[in-house]
Amino acid sequence: MSDAPVTGGIDARGNRGYPGLVFLPWLFALVAFWIIVAVDPYHLRQDGPAYRFADHLYPDLEWPRLMRLATAQPHDLVLLGGSTVLPISNDMVQQAFPGTRSPINLSYLSPRPFDMPWILPRIEQVTGLERVILVMDFTLLDTSPRRSYTGDVLQSMATTNWSHRGDFGLSTAVASLHAFATGTYDLGLWSKRAVPDFMLGGKPLTESAADMQRFRSAVARHADDVFAKSRLTCSQIPYLQRELVPFLTDMANKHVAVDLVFPSLPYVIYYDWIDRKPPFHDTMLPGPVFDQMIVFKKCVIAARDQVGADNDRVIALDSNASVSGDLGLYFDTIHPLSPETYRTEARMIANGNETISAANIDRHEADLRSKVAQWAAQFEAQ
Repeated sequence: MSDAPVTGGIDARGNRGYPGLVFLPWLFALVAFWIIVAVDPYHLRQDGPAYRFADHLYPDLEWPRLMRLATAQPHDLVLLGGSTVLPISNDMVQQAFPGTRSPINLSYLSPRPFDMPWILPRIEQVTGLERVILVMDFTLLDTSPRRSYTGDVLQSMATTNWSHRGDFGLSTAVASLHAFATGTYDLGLWSKRAVPDFMLGGKPLTESAADMQRFRSAVARHADDVFAKSRLTCSQIPYLQRELVPFLTDMANKHVAVDLVFPSLPYVIYYDWIDRKPPFHDTMLPGPVFDQMIVFKKCVIAARDQVGADNDRVIALDSNASVSGDLGLYFDTIHPLSPETYRTEARMIANGNETISAANIDRHEADLRSKVAQWAAQFEAQ
């Protein structure tokens, strides 16, 4: 027997069809879209209210979208770096700089030179600015014409219409509702973030037998070439003249102090990274890592001296052997794990610990070389 024909949404058995259900997802999407339109949480139109930020960290991939909003608000101190300082909280900054009223950490994953035309001009426009901390992550050595994920987001937001091609999702709409109701752009599930997403589940390197064995092999293998000269020169770091010098000049004209900070790096990196291949550290040249870091420091000092801003400092946090010489503080060969380490770094920046200049860079290099060699000897003897 054939099935009874369906007519008008009711079949012969009395069952009703619900063709309208097909349109529910579209309806929800339309509602979400207009919520985002009304609230404009990412400050795309630049004429709406500036919502507050939550006290906790935002998701690693959500934070770049909020940078326009962050730089549209007044701040007296701005910290911009990469993942090596992403866990430094505003509270840590205020504890290190007691007079600071409204600091903001704009750091994000893997900053690259081609991001900076979208970021540095926005920092220059921040009202009430008194100090900027720029972290000299090794990713800024990149010579390729490419942006990071954050750079792509900011470029897209700046060059498309205000609705940003509908790239935002349900979480944007829900957080926007929260912003409309409370004035703070937030989601309940975001408040549980104690560390950046990329650090979740991280454990001290010293708990990994495989990593420790790899490090011992690297130390033994590169004992004779760890301090060899590299081919890196200042002319191979386009970020300095294209982006950094103009930014320092503008900040000097506005009497804003700038700290150029080299982050803490575990001393094992100079041995381990020599034979680590791209894309792990594809912004650096093959070969010796120690000399490339020293050349980078010398070139940054030269850029600072070119501008001649008396209030600008170059600070090398890797001089602190109690941090860089302790593998137990790191969960990989770049990132410290403990909040106390980040708190220590913030204090070191505030105090100007390990400030380097053209007058003492040779002494700094010799001292750092000695610390790295002593660490390696102790590590091999364990």
